[in-house]
Amino acid sequence: MLSGANSFGGAGAAPRVSYTSRPIASNLRTSSRGDTKDLTIGTELMATTTHLTTEQIQHYRERGYICGPRVLDDDQIARLKSRIDGHLNGGVTHPAHLRGETVEQSRAKGQLPSQKVVNLFRHDQVFADILANEAIGSLAHDLGDGPVRVWEDQMIYKPAREEGAVLAWHRDYTFWDHVGPAELFTCWIALNDATVANGCMQVIPGSHLWEMPFTREEVAVDDPHWVLEQAGIPDGADVTPVPCEVRAGHCHFHHCKTLHGSYGNSTNNTRYSYILHLMPGTTRRIGDSWNERMARVENVAVGEIVRGPQYPELVRA
Repeated sequence: MLSGANSFGGAGAAPRVSYTSRPIASNLRTSSRGDTKDLTIGTELMATTTHLTTEQIQHYRERGYICGPRVLDDDQIARLKSRIDGHLNGGVTHPAHLRGETVEQSRAKGQLPSQKVVNLFRHDQVFADILANEAIGSLAHDLGDGPVRVWEDQMIYKPAREEGAVLAWHRDYTFWDHVGPAELFTCWIALNDATVANGCMQVIPGSHLWEMPFTREEVAVDDPHWVLEQAGIPDGADVTPVPCEVRAGHCHFHHCKTLHGSYGNSTNNTRYSYILHLMPGTTRRIGDSWNERMARVENVAVGEIVRGPQYPELVRA
């Protein structure tokens, strides 16, 4: 059972809800010989195909997430990690309001001691270069109607031995509801192996299909289990989280309404990740921007497709 230091809320916090973690769900592909291969955390080599299988796409539609192949090589990983270090230590210039709080500031304020920097590609060519990755673009177009565009990006850094560096259960679309329909999705890329021990993402399968009427104004940000106590969870629904371990350079996709979160990092190594939030070509503005750290939509008329230079299209093979 997940409790104490392993629960959302940090060491010693009593969880509102207890869970038994499942083994990582396997995404199985049948070969021409009829055998199966476990594709949950990919292979060590770069993907030889830039598309998801029919089974994987169906898994995403039904479960709200899927683990993909390797999309970054070792040199690309090293370059991104080095650049992230530059952002964290101030060696790389970036708008202050997009940096989030430093680890020290977060500790001082009692907030979560992980670091997030957003809207990287709009200010840093190193991250903008990733948008030309045809593997990422082709996989994204398997899951979303084209042309798939970038909504925003971010990096998340979890320091070593920070078991309080948790991310509460949430839905991304709660904070993106000024665009729609709610079919946006995320490509989460591990820059070192993301494991249960260092706080990999955990998802609640099928939760993207639940109609949960709460709004962002109602969310209790200081209660990591708040969303799991709201109306809309079907009677008898299984809310057991599934850990999504991802090898370095590999990707993971989840739907914008999939409930997800992560625990702290109990290892001696930092955990780096780079995240692309994506939108199908059918995404339209339906409201106004509300957070200066997020992508803005005021350059698009209400009801119009969200597109333009600040929303680049992903390329595909």
